[in-house]
Parts: sequence; C-alpha cells; structure tokens
Amino acid sequence: MSHFTRVRTQLRDMEMVKRALIDLGYKVTSGSVRGFGGQEARVDLVVRTAGKYDIGFKMEGSDIEMIADFWGIPVDRAEFLRRLTQRYAYLTVTEQARQQGWQTVLEETQPDGSIRLVMQRW
Repeated sequence: MSHFTRVRTQLRDMEMVKRALIDLGYKVTSGSVRGFGGQEARVDLVVRTAGKYDIGFKMEGSDIEMIADFWGIPVDRAEFLRRLTQRYAYLTVTEQARQQGWQTVLEETQPDGSIRLVMQRW
C-alpha cells in the first residue's frame, strides 16, 4: 500500500517552482522521491529533506502536483506549500514586471510575512 500523498497545487511553471525552492534554501534534483518501505515515485523535481523521505513535484497536465510520504517527513505540509507558493508568486511577479520594464523601488517584508513591493517604470 502506498503512503504517497498527491497534492494538486495552483503552480503552473516548473522552472519557477525550482527557482522558488532554491531561494528557500532547498537542494533540488531530479529523479524519484523516497517513501515508506523503500517505495519510490518518479517526479520532475525532488527536494531532499532532513528525514529519510523526500518531497517531489510533477507536471500533471497544466498543473503541478506535490508528491510525498508526509508521514515520514519532518515538515509541516501546509506551511511548506504556503512558503513555496509565496516565493513562487514573488518570483513570477517580479520576473513579469521586469520583462515589461518595471524596476523594484522598495521591498518590505511585513510582520505577517507578506511582502510589499513598490515598483516603477520609466
């Protein structure tokens, strides 16, 4: 019986997911995630955790799924996905703005963890 949980995300760009994970300090590789009893699942991106199991990301149609055996990972799934989604959104917004000629003037991390950006275009 598989212990892997599949979580459909709102993320759409695998390269941006990779950049966000790296920005958050995770080592990212490709291959398979490890789970209970030596089980493995093939994914596009693998995040090695402090435990013996991994977190993976795989394209499924136009969506990205997060795949892991969360029973054996010392990571809060909701908090991990919240932080990843925030970093992904930040990178996506700043990259698209840069492509349209915008520059970051001010960036502040608020007490609640949100990020305030002030941008301008000449």
